[in-house]
Amino acid sequence: MEFESLGIFETNSVSASLIALGAIHKENDVKIIGKQILGEGIVTFFVTGNLGALRNALKLGANAIISGNEFRGFHIIPLPHPKLFTTFSLEKK
Repeated sequence: MEFESLGIFETNSVSASLIALGAIHKENDVKIIGKQILGEGIVTFFVTGNLGALRNALKLGANAIISGNEFRGFHIIPLPHPKLFTTFSLEKK
């Protein structure tokens, strides 16, 4: 049985999030399941996949925008509780 991890990625602007999403999307084993646009242009998006692919994808996304100082951070939850998805109003696809 393969478990899906949850990745949370945060940027300082919508344009930076699009660049990062382009890099993250290149990893085939991850799925983008949601986004939240916070105040002051901060964008958070949520990604699921197996732990190794997710770690690689989020590092690719960070490297794509790190030179522009738009990267805020990412966090990976290896085994998220199923109720965590409903807390963030996310649906696993």
